[in-house]
Amino acid sequence: MNGKENIMVRTYGKEPYKVAAIHGGPGAAGSALGLARLIAEAHGVVEPMQSKDTIGGLEEELMEQIEENCSGKVILAGHSWGAWLAGLFAERFPDKVEKVILIGCAPLEESYVSQIAERRKENMSPQEAEEFEEILRRLEDGSGENDAYLRRLGEICGRADGYQEEELWDEQADVNGDLYEKAWNEAAGLRKSGKLLERFAKITCPVVLIQGAADPHPAAGVIQPLKECNVYIKSYVLDKCGHTPWREKYAREKFAGVLCSELEG
Repeated sequence: MNGKENIMVRTYGKEPYKVAAIHGGPGAAGSALGLARLIAEAHGVVEPMQSKDTIGGLEEELMEQIEENCSGKVILAGHSWGAWLAGLFAERFPDKVEKVILIGCAPLEESYVSQIAERRKENMSPQEAEEFEEILRRLEDGSGENDAYLRRLGEICGRADGYQEEELWDEQADVNGDLYEKAWNEAAGLRKSGKLLERFAKITCPVVLIQGAADPHPAAGVIQPLKECNVYIKSYVLDKCGHTPWREKYAREKFAGVLCSELEG
């Protein structure tokens, strides 16, 4: 199931490519490898490698990647930050998207944000919690070494965000700290202003949430805001599962079944 690669995407499975696996970060190209390979067991899938540092630029880059590699409407399966981008893309380019599948999605409203750090720190040592806060401060103020900070942040959060992960594939991301700083600050501002939720509430295709019960990002932070906007979202909350379901020892099989069902239906 080896992926074919060009500068912008890796492809898996057979054409036509009807699914796109959107990586997290922003600035963590390659982190959706395991998700893409799981999807490729039954469907042709593209794994876009994104490089722009604004939300508009990322949306437009994703459009180019889809138009060059995919056939007809696509299903977007976005993980973590990629879940937000999938939703934003679907709102902006509704004619291109058949369905959005949000995996490990961060809350859409600012009021839920404090829960993330609290839930994470429960799984960190005091030293890790202190380092976690310091790295966030340095990323926010742009004090240099962003790639190293982002890589270390991924290591700390990767341990804290999982339930019992087993890494089956080499998902080493091509970390870009400068991209993260610029794009994430813009995205966080969208959430704080309420514009993120406004855009999600305008999505016209079906939206599905797959979230681990042990994911520090509370599923209610996606479901409840959309419910209050009278938007229906189909949701699955998986037991014994953290932020990255395809790596989870106890939830991987359940996740694969749910994902397969939603890709078929």
